Amino acid sequence: MNVFLLEDDILQQQRLEKIIREVLLENKWLAQSITTTAKPKFLLEKIKETVSQNIYFLDIEINGEKKMGLELAQKIREVDTNGVIVFITTHSEFAPITYAYKVSAFDFIDKDWNIEEIKEHIASCFDNLIGLKNKTKKEELFVFENQYTSFQVPLSDILYFETTEVSHKLRLICKSRLVNFYATLDEIEKLGDNFYKVHRSFVVNLASVVEIDRSEGIIYFDKERSCLISRRKIKTALEKLKAINNGISLQ
Repeated sequence: MNVFLLEDDILQQQRLEKIIREVLLENKWLAQSITTTAKPKFLLEKIKETVSQNIYFLDIEINGEKKMGLELAQKIREVDTNGVIVFITTHSEFAPITYAYKVSAFDFIDKDWNIEEIKEHIASCFDNLIGLKNKTKKEELFVFENQYTSFQVPLSDILYFETTEVSHKLRLICKSRLVNFYATLDEIEKLGDNFYKVHRSFVVNLASVVEIDRSEGIIYFDKERSCLISRRKIKTALEKLKAINNGISLQ
C-alpha cells in the first residue's frame, strides 16, 4: 500500500507522519511508500506512479484556502475510485460538509485529539484499506513484470492499452486510474485471453468493450472513453466478443 499525507504545517506534518509510522510498525503493516507534502499538485502527480492500494490523509485547509483538501479529494476520486480518503484537521465544523463533496471519505480525524485516539482512528483506516486489498486479491488480477517495472491491477478494471509519444512506453487505461510503463503492444496481447490488438496503437480488453461502431471504426468502453479499431480487425473483434458473451474460450 501507499500512504499520502497532505499537511502544510511542518510541525503537524512531522507529528502526523511519526504517528502514521508508529501505527504501521506496531501492527506490522508494510507500506511501499509514504509521501508527505504540502503541495496538492505534487500529491496528484505522485498518485500516477502508483498502482496498488492507496490511503490519503488530507488536511482540509491548505495555505489559507479553507476547502483545498476537500477539492483535492474530488480530484483524487477522479483517478482513484478505490483509495481510502481520511480528513485530518482542526476544523471540526467542516465534518458535516465533507459529505457534500461526494468523495466517500472513510474518517474524519481531529488533530486536537490525544495521540492514542488519533492512533486508534488511523489504525481503523488501515484496517479498512487492508480489507479492500484482501477483497481485490480474490479477484482475477492482471500481473505484469519485466526488467523495467512490475505491477498488478484487477483484470476487470482494464479498458485498453495505448502507445505514447515515447518509444516503447505504453499507457494502461483503467476504469479508476492510468498506468504508464515500458513494454510493447505485441507483448501485452499475449498476456490475456481477452486482450486483442485492434489497431497499431491499441490493445483492448474485449471484456470491457460496450460497442463497436463499424462505420466509424471506433470501440466504446463507456460514454467518455473510446479508441480506434482498424477496419480489417473488426470482423475478428466481433467474433471474439461473441465468444466471450457465449462463455466460449478464446484460445
